[in-house]
Amino acid sequence: MYQNVLIKSKNTISQTELSEKQREENVKNSFKIKNKDIIDNKTVLLLDDVYTTGATTQECKKVLLENGAKKVIIVTIAKS
Repeated sequence: MYQNVLIKSKNTISQTELSEKQREENVKNSFKIKNKDIIDNKTVLLLDDVYTTGATTQECKKVLLENGAKKVIIVTIAKS
């Protein structure tokens, strides 16, 4: 069953014109976990369409691990 676990909790500007450091700051603290019980002590597969600097996926991974995920595996479709 599909459930939203990781949700964006803060509006951010588009990352397209930002430097790597600016992207990290832009997404910092912009994700929250909706239901910690779903990920508690579990391996989570995080899918991303395009990997540019990794700022978004790394922030998501951090939040998942801080909220009980045992491991986070990141899979991306394309790299820019």
